[in-house]
Amino acid sequence: MERKQLKRHIKWSDYTGIILVVLVFMLFALTTDTFLSSSNIYSILYGVSIQFFAVIGFTFLIIMGEIDLAVGSTYCLSGIFVGYLYAAEGWPLWLAIVVVLAACGMFGYAVGVLVTRFRLNSMMVTLGSMSFVAGVAAVMFNSFVQTTYSQQYRAIAKWKIGQIHWTIIGMILITIILEICLKRVPVFRKMYYIGNNGETSLLYGIKVDRIKRIAFMLSALTAALGGIISTSRISYSSLATGEGLEFSLITACVVGGASLDGGRGSILRSLLGMLLLAMLTNGLSIYRIDPFIQNIVTGAILILAVFVDVRLDKKGARA
Repeated sequence: MERKQLKRHIKWSDYTGIILVVLVFMLFALTTDTFLSSSNIYSILYGVSIQFFAVIGFTFLIIMGEIDLAVGSTYCLSGIFVGYLYAAEGWPLWLAIVVVLAACGMFGYAVGVLVTRFRLNSMMVTLGSMSFVAGVAAVMFNSFVQTTYSQQYRAIAKWKIGQIHWTIIGMILITIILEICLKRVPVFRKMYYIGNNGETSLLYGIKVDRIKRIAFMLSALTAALGGIISTSRISYSSLATGEGLEFSLITACVVGGASLDGGRGSILRSLLGMLLLAMLTNGLSIYRIDPFIQNIVTGAILILAVFVDVRLDKKGARA
């Protein structure tokens, strides 16, 4: 009997994201005239494919029981930083992008060192980092004249392979590759061991601190990449870029089956969570629901997701 209950628990946690995505998709497809149009579906996928880059490293941290609340600020800073170097200082675009990605990655690694070496709480450290990075972004934003960027910068997000934006194709390919890695490659599997029990992982010789530091670096790096592409899409720098992104990513990961305590999660499930939030936002906009009400809905989903997460953990422990 206990074995059957455990199987049911595993199936539910594995397929929650898929079930919710299908249900929400069907709801809006059946109750609106425009949701199911090819242009609308493509617009949803395109928007998600840009933010998807930010969720990659973020998911790795969630799997290990850590969190990066500075991901939204980094997402914002990177686009402004590249714009500053490229438009104000006259740097070649490729060099500006490389320098910004390297700087953000190094900052993320430094945050990882603070968390691992001094045993600081990642939520509190990255909360401070969020404020710090947001301040740097604001200072840099006000230090140069804002203009619409040139075609060269705008082409980053608009480049297509055939008739499809490269970010959508990249999102699909990266998801497939990383899902295989998380299931079969030892270094990725170690993330789950660390999330389940970090102290036991140390006893088995897993370099817990090193892996966490690299994950913090990747979280900042992938967030920065997403921010650069997002800025390219809108053609100008904005302090509103990435606003609230950290909470959207938490919601997406948890709705997708990840646990805030670590040990669960995957790139595919995080992607499903992002698709769910994007469809909700799109569908509610079609209904002409006030944006503030949309925030209430998103917040309610996060609370519900955390509640379900805790309940699943308790049931799993009893099983």
